[in-house]
Amino acid sequence: MRDRLHDDRGAAAVEFALIFSLILAPLTVGVLEYGRAYAAQLTVTNAARVAARSLVVTGSATQARLAAVTAAVGLPNPAAISVAGLVPCPTDGTTPTRTVTVTYALPSLTGLFPATSPRGTGAMLCNS
Repeated sequence: MRDRLHDDRGAAAVEFALIFSLILAPLTVGVLEYGRAYAAQLTVTNAARVAARSLVVTGSATQARLAAVTAAVGLPNPAAISVAGLVPCPTDGTTPTRTVTVTYALPSLTGLFPATSPRGTGAMLCNS
C-alpha cells in the first residue's frame, strides 16, 4: 500500500489535462469571435446589396435605409448600422450605378479581442 501512494504513474496524464484545458479555452474563444465577425460581415454585405436594390427600385433613401436595417436582422442591434451613398438615380436618361455602403460597429463578445467594424458594399444599375 505504501508503494502505491508514492507512485508517479498517471501524473503526466493529469498535467496534460490541466495544460490542455488552458490552451483549448482561448482557442475556442478565438474561433467563436472569428465566426461571429465573419457572420456579421456577411450580414452587412447582404444589407448593402438589399439597400442598393431598394434605392434603385423605389428611388427613396428612407426606404433604402429601412431595407438595410430589415436585412441586418441577424446583428445584435440592427438599428445601429450606418448607411452611406443613398443618392437617388438620375432622371436624365443615363444609367449610372448606385453604390451603397453599410458599416456596423460590432462589439467584442468576450472583451479579449478588439471591436470590429464590418463594412459591406452593394451596387446596382439604375433603371433606364
